[in-house]
Amino acid sequence: MSPGFFLCMTLCCLALFGCSFEPEYVRPALPVAQSWRAGSTSDHESQGDLQWQSVFQGAYLQALISASLEYNRDLRVAVNRMDEARAQYQIQRADVYPNLSLTAQAQRQRASKADAPYGGSGISEHGQLGLSLNAYEIDLWGRLRNLKGAANELYKASVEDALSVKSNVIAQVAQAYCEALAFVELQRQSEERLAMARRSYELVVQRRLLGVSSQLEVQQAQSLVLSTEAEQAIAIRQRNVAFNKLEFLVGTHVDQARLQAGSLDDAGIASIAPGLPSALLVRRPDIRAQESRLKASNANIGAARAAFLPQISLTGLLGFSSPQLSALTQGNARSWSFTPNLQLPIFDAGRNLAQLDMAWARNKTAISEYEKTIQVAFHEVADALDSNKAISDELDAERQWAASESRRSELADLLYRDGVNSYLDVLDAQRDLRTAEQSLTRTRLLQLTNRIALYKGLGGGWTAPTSIQ
Repeated sequence: MSPGFFLCMTLCCLALFGCSFEPEYVRPALPVAQSWRAGSTSDHESQGDLQWQSVFQGAYLQALISASLEYNRDLRVAVNRMDEARAQYQIQRADVYPNLSLTAQAQRQRASKADAPYGGSGISEHGQLGLSLNAYEIDLWGRLRNLKGAANELYKASVEDALSVKSNVIAQVAQAYCEALAFVELQRQSEERLAMARRSYELVVQRRLLGVSSQLEVQQAQSLVLSTEAEQAIAIRQRNVAFNKLEFLVGTHVDQARLQAGSLDDAGIASIAPGLPSALLVRRPDIRAQESRLKASNANIGAARAAFLPQISLTGLLGFSSPQLSALTQGNARSWSFTPNLQLPIFDAGRNLAQLDMAWARNKTAISEYEKTIQVAFHEVADALDSNKAISDELDAERQWAASESRRSELADLLYRDGVNSYLDVLDAQRDLRTAEQSLTRTRLLQLTNRIALYKGLGGGWTAPTSIQ
């Protein structure tokens, strides 16, 4: 073939170099409503971008969260997986560039008389030194670049996964901290009720000795003491379990004495405004992770399409070759070799087509997973917003209920001491007071955990990572 033909082929290859068969990425439409049922605010009014320190303001809670970000094992695993994805990207990136090797070879041998020509014997030597290019694929159709782009997107997804785990750890520690404080308060309430029940029992026994109370009332007072003791044991067990859960999430020792002295009023968890649903796309790490996986699947389609086209690889050697080692670096010892290789798929029993179909199927799956992640995020935030007003109303009513039951218990005890009513009225009043106080504590806990859920749902405080090159 003429040199013009090879020149024309070279120009065509250069013109095609940089071509890519990756489909154009289009972000799927937001599969949720444009506003919250509980009312929407504009983006600039939202506090969803606040760092966690601005929302979780309690001093000891901040110390616990900071410790968990250092010692929590789930977060360590997520960071290690991020490092693994970065290394995988770097491996894939290396395929885009030539793989050069320094080669050196020397041989010296003595031939026997039987092998040597003309019956003589002698010593021969041969040396080779050069720089070799090992099967470098010319990326005409963008296959390697698409695989590199897919690996980069998967690395970005792993970074987002680590941020998502970080967000979950912060929320879990905050919720476990509030639960521990709630059980501490329930334990205090049980201690107060036990002291009250024991005083009532002593009063009933004294009245029985005076012939004012019956043996039935003594038994009722004793039953109240025993049931309250059992209730206190349950409260202590629940408190200890809550302490252990918090310590597990933090990943290191927690100061139980400080927790024992704490209160839900000192939790220091601020309420935040939600902003618009569309802001979740840039705030939530799990949504950004799914979008990166969607982009990776898009790039894999381009790589699968390129598999139908010829692959051109080059193998070459540039260096020195000489039958005398002493003359290896002389000018007349210079040598080179150039071996292009073209591979065009003709028959593969449908393998390439099946791989392309699989790439498209995975892309459709990635779209569905991306949309579902958005819907889950919307659902979590909507639940927290819709519950906020109802919890506030419930809390106001239960504060009044607890105050009313406290006054009723005082009156029942006073009237019993004056002999106006029976001890059964005292029992009923104390039991209803216990129920009201427990309900109030649990609703206060629910309000705090709902704030935690809202901040976690909004995914605030995290910055999207940039691509690595």
